[in-house]
Amino acid sequence: MKKLLMAVLMTVVMVPVAQAVTMAEDLATTIRLRGYDCGRQVSNINEQQDAQGNKIVRATCPNGTRYQITVTPQGRMRVQSLN
Repeated sequence: MKKLLMAVLMTVVMVPVAQAVTMAEDLATTIRLRGYDCGRQVSNINEQQDAQGNKIVRATCPNGTRYQITVTPQGRMRVQSLN
């Protein structure tokens, strides 16, 4: 019984607490991973879908640079600067 309790305690202590990631943080990370300069969060998020089914997201980084992220129905992603 003592070993079981110890195993449970070790599991609880070693499991990191999950933190929710906001869409603003996720978009900023996506932009940074593509090699563009952006802070930790974006603002002015605008989502649309075009006639081909692409999801188009426009957002502004803290430095004022605007980006467009296009996600195809197949999951391919493209990031481009709008400035």
